[in-house]
Amino acid sequence: MSGTWSLAIVTSTPQVSVALAGADGVIGAVTLRTGRRHGETLAPALEFLTRSTGITLGVVERVAVDTGPGLFTGLRVGVATAKALGSALGVPVVPCSSLDLLAHPHRGCRRMVASVVDARRGEVFWALYEPIADGMVAITDAVAQAPDEVSAALTETPDVLLSGDGARRYLSAGPFELAPAGYDHPSATVLAELALTRPGLPAEKVTPTYLRGADVRIGWEQR
Repeated sequence: MSGTWSLAIVTSTPQVSVALAGADGVIGAVTLRTGRRHGETLAPALEFLTRSTGITLGVVERVAVDTGPGLFTGLRVGVATAKALGSALGVPVVPCSSLDLLAHPHRGCRRMVASVVDARRGEVFWALYEPIADGMVAITDAVAQAPDEVSAALTETPDVLLSGDGARRYLSAGPFELAPAGYDHPSATVLAELALTRPGLPAEKVTPTYLRGADVRIGWEQR
């Protein structure tokens, strides 16, 4: 096999997802839902991906990573791994929002899409997107809010489709249409596709988007 190889890493939710893509698209992907065990799951997933595809990390020319918002520990693991690989291989790292990844698969429906990630502690991370000629574009900033605040904001948006595990957990009983459950988590196959349209950065320039402090710190301050 030959071509320009890209590795995609997604760890912002309880689902860990990795994919390898070449000139002809994605050739292999691994998806695991293991709660918050990102540190235990990511390295074996990458090892299985490279072994099953026959493509070694040494030939990867771009590393794409989901930079959040999402689970604090998951983001730290995924972004740190992507940066380490980018530095070791001397290749650019392409950052991408988890909310962008949730909206992108619905670009063909020509509707407004609200990407909603479960932030735990009774909140969600979310942003609203609208379709454009070649994809989806965010028309609001990504924020952390209580689900009832999101619901109130979305009642003013006609014909909106909700995508993400936060929507399924907190907003499924409302008047909104939810995307199928298969779209609840950001996907590395989507990231591999979307990363082709995004600029790569030096590894040291890539940072996670947390939107709030770590859950552990929040819990300690409340005590």
